[in-house]
Amino acid sequence: VGVLGPWGCDPVLARALPDVASRLAVTRLNRDPELTAGYWWDAVVLSEACATPQAVAGLVSAERYASAIVGPLNPAACGAAGLLAAAWNKPVVSWACGGDGGAAGAVTLVNPLPAPAAVLHAVLRYFRWAHVAVVAAPQDLWVDTGQELAKELRARGLPVTVVGTAGEDEEEAEKALRKVQRADGVRAVVMCMHSVLLGGREQRVLLEKAEDLGMTDGSLVFIPYDALTFALPYRRVPYPVLANNTKLRLAYDAVLTVTIDSPGDSFRDALEEAKKSYEVPASLDPAEV
Repeated sequence: VGVLGPWGCDPVLARALPDVASRLAVTRLNRDPELTAGYWWDAVVLSEACATPQAVAGLVSAERYASAIVGPLNPAACGAAGLLAAAWNKPVVSWACGGDGGAAGAVTLVNPLPAPAAVLHAVLRYFRWAHVAVVAAPQDLWVDTGQELAKELRARGLPVTVVGTAGEDEEEAEKALRKVQRADGVRAVVMCMHSVLLGGREQRVLLEKAEDLGMTDGSLVFIPYDALTFALPYRRVPYPVLANNTKLRLAYDAVLTVTIDSPGDSFRDALEEAKKSYEVPASLDPAEV
């Protein structure tokens, strides 16, 4: 199994420790005779380039390494990945791709999670927040994620009136937010960038600037996109970034987080259990992963 992702060029994604995660997964898989079906599984972590064209080109080499692919993480690469995997007759398991991988004929694409756009659509429809803005971090991964999300929401009938980018510069954040203010009737801003709770600097700057501009008074709701794709710990979990930043804590009142539920153990609890059973290195700090 090849595990694709831009681990090397993204400091937040690098902390996901894909090598540790994939080893843990295949170790547990190989211990279960009902799942192995007589095969011995192994995983190799493949680096997905940060720039979209190079990420697509790098998919070609995956045929030599893997019988199946987990990834890609960039939704703009999903179409090419789906078609290549169909030609190779190899499954592609990606939580970043839409229902058809962005391409007709992507018959071996497997979606392990509900599509983020479908979940967002359900939430927005429930609250009757029709007009949406999408603000993405400037990296290719997030720009392409924002554009794909806007396209999928529009296909579901929601008017996405603003699609912009904002990096760590305050002027960029203010420019993007001013566009939201000028747009007619926007109620929800989807932030396609790393969550500030996990160290995302672009989201911190954006929310702090929104507080400065008076946009966190309840007239707008800010929705982190990334939390739709994993189980963000939320039960009795302190996040120091909120405790140590008054302006951000005030702005976070306007944030609505939609994440995957973990009805048993939280991610951090599960990682602690894996440490105790010596399945992962004891030196790992769950709060840093």
